[in-house]
Amino acid sequence: MPDPIVTWLKTLFFVCLLLLVFVFAALAVNQQQVALSFVRWQTPFTLSIFWWLLMALLLGIFLGWFYNWVRYLPLRMQLRRLKKSLAAAESALGEQQNQLPSSADAAVEKSPSKLGS
Repeated sequence: MPDPIVTWLKTLFFVCLLLLVFVFAALAVNQQQVALSFVRWQTPFTLSIFWWLLMALLLGIFLGWFYNWVRYLPLRMQLRRLKKSLAAAESALGEQQNQLPSSADAAVEKSPSKLGS
């Protein structure tokens, strides 16, 4: 079975390579300078289409990551509380199981004497 670190590094390398190819392909194709406009508003500067698309992509990635982080924050907090509660319950169960054999041994010691009479 391959090492998970090596697998992760191969995946990272592949993603970086694809990103690099995408950047060079987009730079080669989208060199036209444009100003971004919305209704009556227009940017006071012009950038190539590539840079507008890259900014939109990065903004979408960041907003998606932020939304995911905010959405799952309460679930992570709940998981943390449940893990603490589970650890406390397992600890209490372990203490009870440690006390149980001593009382069970005493019951076993009393039983043979009753059977022998």
